[in-house]
Amino acid sequence: MSRTSKLSLTLESHHWRKRITCQAFSNVLSEGVNNFYSLDVLFPPEFSDEQPDEVQVIEDETATLPAKVSANPDEITCEWIFQGEKLVKERDPRYTFSDWTLEIVNVSRRDGGDYIIECSNAEGSNRTKLRLDVQYSPTVRMKSDPVFVNIGDTADLLCVADANPITSSMFSWKWMGEGERDELGEESEDDGTGVLTIYEVTRDRAGVYQCTADNGISPTGSVEGQLIVRFAPDLQKGPQWRKVASRGDGSNDANVVCQAQGVPRVQFRWAKNGFPLDLGNPRYEETTESTGTIHTSILTVINVSAALDYAIFTCTAHNSMGEDSLDIQLLSTNHPDPPSDLKLLRVDQTSVTLEWMPGFDGGLTQIFRVRYQWAGSASYMYVDVFPPTATVYTVTGLNPSTMYNFSVNALNSIGESSYADNNKILMVTTADAKEADGGVSTADQDSALAGGGLPVYVVVILVVGGVLFLLNPFICFLLARWKRRRSLKGDTSSISQETKSEEQRSTASSSTRYASRELINASAQRTLLVDSSSEPDSSVYESYGRQENPHYYYPTEAYSPALYAHPEGPEDYDGRHGTSPFTHVYEEVRGMYEDLQACSPLPPAAHIHPQAPFSTYYEGRAYSKADVDVTIGAYDSMVYRRRRDTDLPFELRGELV
Repeated sequence: MSRTSKLSLTLESHHWRKRITCQAFSNVLSEGVNNFYSLDVLFPPEFSDEQPDEVQVIEDETATLPAKVSANPDEITCEWIFQGEKLVKERDPRYTFSDWTLEIVNVSRRDGGDYIIECSNAEGSNRTKLRLDVQYSPTVRMKSDPVFVNIGDTADLLCVADANPITSSMFSWKWMGEGERDELGEESEDDGTGVLTIYEVTRDRAGVYQCTADNGISPTGSVEGQLIVRFAPDLQKGPQWRKVASRGDGSNDANVVCQAQGVPRVQFRWAKNGFPLDLGNPRYEETTESTGTIHTSILTVINVSAALDYAIFTCTAHNSMGEDSLDIQLLSTNHPDPPSDLKLLRVDQTSVTLEWMPGFDGGLTQIFRVRYQWAGSASYMYVDVFPPTATVYTVTGLNPSTMYNFSVNALNSIGESSYADNNKILMVTTADAKEADGGVSTADQDSALAGGGLPVYVVVILVVGGVLFLLNPFICFLLARWKRRRSLKGDTSSISQETKSEEQRSTASSSTRYASRELINASAQRTLLVDSSSEPDSSVYESYGRQENPHYYYPTEAYSPALYAHPEGPEDYDGRHGTSPFTHVYEEVRGMYEDLQACSPLPPAAHIHPQAPFSTYYEGRAYSKADVDVTIGAYDSMVYRRRRDTDLPFELRGELV
């Protein structure tokens, strides 16, 4: 007995290579038999469920587009198609095919898009689509640049980004002008466009802004855009802009300068004493300059005449937003106007930094001088600002924890101004000194104790140098004396005779205070120093030999001129000599003068014309015979001394003794 079983299936590709088993079982025999069939299903190419729909890759890397396809028979042919064209290696060497998988080396954003793969065999063909997403860093641009806005209106700056992907909070803005700004405006984004909105725009909002886009792929993209605020002209009106000085003798030109800031471009008009100025007149020339929002008009007055040109010139600047005017006075050169707005910038233990606004310079180059004083000081201290035209200066060498009064004025070659801000003073107290036990090192303490924070070795060098400087005149004197003694060894006898003769002559004349071959009294090298700038009634005597300044001054009422050596010969009582009174026929005395003059800090004697009356020369000034007394002096010469009511102490007369 036989039985037959039949199975009908609708075969699909997933049945390929599946096994079907047929099993028969006999209950009587308690046995069974089976048989199996392997399905060989023919089907056209089919793509796997694992075939991706999209592939993401970063620009400049390698993109891999897989082809997961199966078919029976497995003789498959596949083609990649992009933008309607078949991709082959010959078309682009960046393409590589491996088991129908496409690789693109150094992929660019232009490679992004939809790719179609089409495969076929004997049973048919099939295709699928795959999207290549090439991601790249942003590149940005301003939608409009520059952006113009009227003052007080609202400005929108738009920054457009080309990036993949576009992310939220991708845009940021930065102010590129001077200073820092806490708030730029309202920031927003709209589909790859960053927006900066500035409400009620003011002039200080004008400038350059930077837009930066960052989508997480480096590098970030940045672009700069300029915001231009339109506003009416605003003229410079400080003290230095209201006056111009020039000599009115017809030999010099004067430049009357007018400078305005405004947008759009500023135009200028000029008037003289209220009447429009004819720029066609050859005596007037105008030149204009523009740099950004700053516009300058320079009116040149040719051969300034005091009668014709000392006047008020009115400059008017105008544009489509409005106008502004300024009166400028043309006058003669004079001393400068005082500075203004003196203020403190910084202060520490030993220094104070000041700042001020300069005034009109009087038509000449002006410099500045700082005056200061502290409690208990005898007079004001003065310091010239360096560089001379600077308006910020640091006064150093001050004492800690001390109150100082500061003021500043201006000077030029004609004179000086009053002190700033109507002679007001700026009171500043220096900071407290650091405590020695407050964490300061021993070396720092030693330096502070040594003098004003200077290192010990610097103080030692200064002390040694000072001692050597003080001893220098004495050393020079000894050297001159030694040289003189050597030159006089061969003339001992003649010198003795001359000395004896001179002593006899000296006995006959009671007014002679000179002895042969003696040294200058050291106390005669003293000068009267007068602080004419602050204490005109005070004076102090200081030894000249200790000063580095080569200039010196004698007391005006108590000075008696030293005896001038002159040739021995008949007296000429009319006050004239045939040769200069500064010459001398005695070699030993002349040599001594020359040796001492080589080491002496005193300046050389003034030259006197040989034919001029000797009585008329005294400290470079002229006197008549009524101003001098004539007495018989040493060497039968004339001794001239100015009449005076009182005599100074002997050591202050500045004479040879």
